[in-house]
Parts: sequence; C-alpha cells; structure tokens
Amino acid sequence: MDISRPRISVIIPVYNSAQYIKRCLDTVLNQTLTDIEVILVDDGSKDQSPLICDEYQARDKRIKVIHQKNGGTGFARNNGLKIATGEYISFVDSDDYIKPDMYEKLHEQLVSQKVETCIFGYHKIRDGKFLHTRTNSITGTFRGEEAFTHIFLNALGTEPSCSEDFRILWQSPCLSLYSLDLIKKYNIYFPSKGDFVSFSEDALFNIDYFYYTSSVTVYNDAFYYYCENPNSSTTKYMSDRFIKDVNLHIEQLNRVKNHVKNEELLNKAEERLNRTLLGVTRFNVIHISAFFSYKEGRSFIIDICNNPVLQGVLAVYPWNKNPIKHRIFNFLLAKKCIWPLYILGKLKK
Repeated sequence: MDISRPRISVIIPVYNSAQYIKRCLDTVLNQTLTDIEVILVDDGSKDQSPLICDEYQARDKRIKVIHQKNGGTGFARNNGLKIATGEYISFVDSDDYIKPDMYEKLHEQLVSQKVETCIFGYHKIRDGKFLHTRTNSITGTFRGEEAFTHIFLNALGTEPSCSEDFRILWQSPCLSLYSLDLIKKYNIYFPSKGDFVSFSEDALFNIDYFYYTSSVTVYNDAFYYYCENPNSSTTKYMSDRFIKDVNLHIEQLNRVKNHVKNEELLNKAEERLNRTLLGVTRFNVIHISAFFSYKEGRSFIIDICNNPVLQGVLAVYPWNKNPIKHRIFNFLLAKKCIWPLYILGKLKK
C-alpha cells in the first residue's frame, strides 16, 4: 500500500448541475473515509456549476477542478482518469449522492478480500421519493476463471433460462470501485459519444475492465442513490434509439471477439449479448407503445422488425428456452407482427 496516494479518487462529471451538485459534493466530502481526492470535471456547463466547483475547491484541498468544452460524460471521466492518483477509482454523477460510510465500507472489503474491484447496489429516487433498491443477484468474491464466468459473462447478459435479461450485475460504473493501476496498465477508457445510446459508454468500459480484472468482490449493500432526472432518456423516446442499441451490440461483439479466444467461452459471451439485444429491443417497443399512438409508432416498430442484425440474432438464439413472456415477444418479432407487438408493449407499460 502506497501511503502517499489517496485511497480513492472520486471522479464527478458536472454539466448544468447547479441544482444538485452541492448535495452530491457534501455527501462525498463528508465520508467517514477522509483519505480521498475529488476530481470535478466541468463539462462546459452554462449554469452556475463552474462557480460552485471553484468555490468548493477553494474550501477543500482534496478537490481538483477541470473546466473543459462539452464532450459528454465519457470524455469528462477520461480527463478525470488522466489526473487521478488514488489506488481506486469511484465514479459519481453530479445529480446523485452516496451514503456517508460508502468508501469506508467498500475499502474495507477491497483490503480484507485482497481484490482489485468491488461491486455494490443502489437505491433509486424519483422526485425526492424512494422508488426501489437494486442489488446484484450474486454475491461473494471471485478470482481467476471464476471472475470471468461470474463477472465478465454476467455483465454481458443472462443465460436463456434466466427470468430476466440483464439483472445479475448492474453495469453502471457508479456501482463499482475500480483499480486505477489496472485501468492504466491496459489503457481502459470510455468511448466517445455519438453512435451509441448514452449508457453504452458504461457497458463498453466494463467489457474491457472486467475482462482484465482477476479478482472481484460483490458486496450487496446499496450505498449509491441514483436520482432519476425528468429529462433522462427513460422519460422520452428518441427516433434513433434502436439503431444506436444495435450499434452498441455490434461494438460489444467486436470487443468480446477481440478479448476472448476460447471458442466455448466466446459462444457463451455471444449468447449473453444476443439475449441483451432482445431485451433492449423489447424495451424499445414498450417505450414506443407508451409514447406514441399506433399510427405514430407503427413505422418505428416496422423498422425494428426489419433490422437485419436483430433478425439474424432471432434466427440463431435459442429463445425457445426463455421465459414464456419473452418467448411470445421474440416470436412476434421474428414473424414481424406489428400490431400485436404494439399492444403487448402497451400492456407492459
């Protein structure tokens, strides 16, 4: 252990977060584990966020501030990683907040279990009210091949018979503590935004990181408070959402193929990713049904059904092993049954 390094570097991208950033910073700076550094990356904010960042920096020597042109969350996190010096990396979003003992408890796990990475759960908050708590479906410490099968594969998706598509491990980087040395060693960074959906930066970062990590502990307590923004992508439907989901699927496959050379393990990884694509396809149809009339949404669902990547997955994936509710949906996708898909999406709203 290098006593000259802070235990944890906390990277917080900030974009027009004046309404929330003080709450976030107060919970980070008042942690029971005080040996941290906090890197605030102002991503070209147009509100009072830059001033608030500078004010906090003047009050607490643990804070570093970067002001940059707007480049998105991934770009902001990358610039934070460039100047981070801590043993471990934590990502926190500026409109969220954390429990006061989060870093103390998680650091204890990292040290006692002698692992590189710790994964944990979260509480979801909407309009200031508690909505639900999410923890991972597995717990314990995994090393070597077990880390690959239990962490890497489960981060990609689930097996055909599982009741859910992607609910074993939560993918957000905000729900892990990462080894900075591992990130630096393998040059792991977030991709730039543009061709993928917003959360794709998280998924791609984790594919690279979890492939290389050899020791992970899953600590199933919820330390993080995720606050749903009324302007988030989950509260509206963008016309290019599905094609960006497909682009993400293709990029994930490419990265997995680049990493995994064992044919059996590669087949398992591809199967997990195929199920995840079917899951996000269902998510798209449900949202189209929620936000549009049949007349308005019909063309979106037609485009989804006609997508060659999706139809290729449906042709090879063993979706007959899925739970019945998913089998029905996948059958309708394969047969391109537009009206039944719309109605089913309505029922799932």
